[in-house]
Parts: sequence; structure tokens; C-alpha cells
Amino acid sequence: MLSRAPEIASLPDPQLPQESWASSLLTQAGTALDATVLGAMRIAVDALLMPPPERLDELRASASPLLDPALQREPARFFAFEPPPRPFAKVDHERRMITGGEAVGRALRSGYRPCDVAGVRPSSATDEWIVFEHWMHRRQPPRGTVVGLHGFTMGRPRIDALVLFASQWFARGLDVALLTLPHHGARTPADARFSGERFAVPHVANLAEAVRQAMYEIRLLIDWLRETTGAPVGLLGVSLGGYLSALAASLWDDLDFVVPMVPPVCMGDLAWRFFLMSRRYRGGLPPAFSQQELRASFRVHSPLAHPLRVPRERALIVAGRGDRIVPPEHPHALWEHWGRPSIHWFSGGHLTPFGRGRIVEAIDLHLERLGVL
Repeated sequence: MLSRAPEIASLPDPQLPQESWASSLLTQAGTALDATVLGAMRIAVDALLMPPPERLDELRASASPLLDPALQREPARFFAFEPPPRPFAKVDHERRMITGGEAVGRALRSGYRPCDVAGVRPSSATDEWIVFEHWMHRRQPPRGTVVGLHGFTMGRPRIDALVLFASQWFARGLDVALLTLPHHGARTPADARFSGERFAVPHVANLAEAVRQAMYEIRLLIDWLRETTGAPVGLLGVSLGGYLSALAASLWDDLDFVVPMVPPVCMGDLAWRFFLMSRRYRGGLPPAFSQQELRASFRVHSPLAHPLRVPRERALIVAGRGDRIVPPEHPHALWEHWGRPSIHWFSGGHLTPFGRGRIVEAIDLHLERLGVL
């Protein structure tokens, strides 16, 4: 099954900067909460995501097109969109007033079509609309726009805004566009069991298609915002959104800034960790894929399979010392792969980023250096 194509190297153990005794207590608390949530996720994986034995051949077959040696050598071909992304229509929905401006629920109709990979389930007609909440200043043009990319299972703008510090960026003169990723939030398919399920299924081609659609929509939204405002546009993504923002910085060189927060970089390693926690593993049953096969199958959309395209000084990585959902070796590997750009390590875990004020300060300083603020 495996090709003789390039491989992603094993993720190195990170050497983190020292932290104070008080901060280390916060990190331990964050680690403990992540561990509790991982236990609950293990139950959910067993109940909802582990495939029955009769589907193993189908799942392995779904990976074959993505293991094509030519595609593995040039993974950017998977994201070569023809025709280029552009909106076909715009619809504004609800509006609400916020301090200094308004938040408008918007939808752009795209011309996206699924990739030509065998076994990919086409996107539903209801997913042709790109949905985002647009925070806009009323009395002056924005200094720029932050495109916020939420995490897995999220996609509700009111919650996403809190996690992505939207009010802080808006108060500093930046517009904010909170994109609802495909298959999340209001875009969750009727037959899905939870928001974002398509990004968690073990069907390799379907997950790759979900990532590809997300990248198409991010590209379209960036271009639309830049044309509409004439101001800089950059990405701030958390968790799954961090993965996608890191991938965007590896595909396009025109992002004005990019800030991946707690980004995974190897979906194969994450999937293998969940298999090791599963009832199937504990029962001695074989996996659908080995760890090496998982790493190869998901490689085409891993940021580690692509060189950094944006200038290094435009990138800032934010990572959690005690993160157990996306362990520190993931953002550390991205930092090494990108040639060691700026990185900010916070105390706490994936779900408890203690010192949120210091995270905002680090991003503030980054945007000031770039002249965005």
C-alpha cells in the first residue's frame, strides 16, 4: 500500500523554555483537564468513529488515490483549484450592533467542486454557501481583517469569537471574519452525528476532501475581503483552524500574517493516538491502517509536506506547554519546519490557555512589527 514517496519525519521531542513554579502549576492543571477530556473522547471514538471489521477494506481503498507517488512528491497539486475560487453571489442575513460597528451574518456562494478522487462523497448542495460572521467598523476603514478559523466541533460564531479573541482585534481597529468551516455549526449535514464529523471519520479520501474544500473557501474569502476592503488580510486559527492556517501559509505567499494556535501538523499521528486508546486496540483487533500508513495517507494536506510560502517574519506560532490533545511536539515540529519563526508558549493545556492576556500581547506585538497595527 505504501509508496516510495517522501515521508514525514517522526515528530521531535520539544525542548521548551523554562517557566516559573507558579506557571508550572497552571500547566499541570491544564494537562489534567485535557487528560479528562481525552478519556471522554476515547468513549466517543469507540461509540461513533471506530469502523466495523467489514468496512476495513473499503477504508484502505479510500487511501489509495492519495498515496499516488506523483501526488506525494507534489502535494500542492491537490490544492490546484481550476477555475480559481470566486464568489457567485452574496447574501447578508442577520445584523447586530457591536461596540464600534456591526456584526453581519454573510454567505458567499462558491463554485467549489470536489476533487476527482475515487470514493469521495460529494459535498451536499446546502454546503455550497460559505458562511461567516463579518465584524465591520462603521466610521473608518479597517486597518486589516483577521480571518478567524475555529477548532474541531466548533462553528458557532458567538463561541468562536471568544476563543479567537475577536473583540480584542476589533477594538484595535481590525475587522474580523469568523468563518464557519465546512460541515461545522450551521453547515453541519442533517445526517451528521456532531459538528465537524466529516473531519473525524476514518475515511481518508472524505477527510482529505473536507480539508480541500476548507482551503478553497479560505482562499475565496481572503480574496473577497482584500478586494472589498483594500486592507491587509491574515489568518488566526485554533486547533483544526490552526492546522488549516498553517497549511494556507504553506500554499500561498500573499497572507499578510498567519497565527496558527495549538496547531496539529500530522493527522496520522493524532489518529494513531486515538486508535491506541480504543476498545479495538485493547481487544487485540487489527487497525484499519498502521501508524506509517496513516502518516502517508494524510501527508498530502500536512503542513510538514509543504514548504513555508509566506515570508517567515509574518508567521507566529502559539502553543500550549501542557497540551495533551495536540501535544507540544506538533507545534514544535512546525516551528522547526518553518525555520524557527516567532513562537509563544503559554501555560496550560489545549482547553485552558492560561494567560490569555499574554497571548493577545504576543499577537499584538507580532502585528505591530508587521505594520498591521
